[in-house]
Amino acid sequence: MNSRTSIWMVGITAVVIAVTLMFQLRQTTEVKTSPVQAAQPKSVVMTQRPVAELPPGFDLLSDPGPPSSKPAKKGKSPLQDPAARAALKLVGVDAAAEQIWLEAINNPNLPKLERSDLIEDLNEEGFSNRKRPTRADLPLIEARLKLLERIMPEAIDETNLDAFGEARKDLINLRAKLGQ
Repeated sequence: MNSRTSIWMVGITAVVIAVTLMFQLRQTTEVKTSPVQAAQPKSVVMTQRPVAELPPGFDLLSDPGPPSSKPAKKGKSPLQDPAARAALKLVGVDAAAEQIWLEAINNPNLPKLERSDLIEDLNEEGFSNRKRPTRADLPLIEARLKLLERIMPEAIDETNLDAFGEARKDLINLRAKLGQ
């Protein structure tokens, strides 16, 4: 194992740990208060849907190549929610990552462009081969299409609705190419 591979393995492990920690930090309990009574904590129950299988060959510890979190382009602001960008790779296979991603895309304080990029890049991130997904990636494509069908009616604004439509179209086209 060369030093570049070791560095990437440490980096990927750090990202996975950071995403997990971010999710744990974002979990909160709701507190109901009244002027007469002290605050009474009310626990929030989160349900997790079954986690889809990772496509064969998808290994979190393999060398992913150059980092795919998009650096700020000239004239673009830096990402305000880099954890959501890291979680994007696991949307459709990991419930915790999906929750981080959902919170980001439904955050009206996040710039519209960043939210739309997080949605539209569902057809690019997390596949065994980013440039040429294979039939092994079909379960991930299907999981993401089901997710979009579920959340599209709850779009917080036109930006998200348009991005959902674009991501859905791209994933359908990708699925059709894999069927050939």
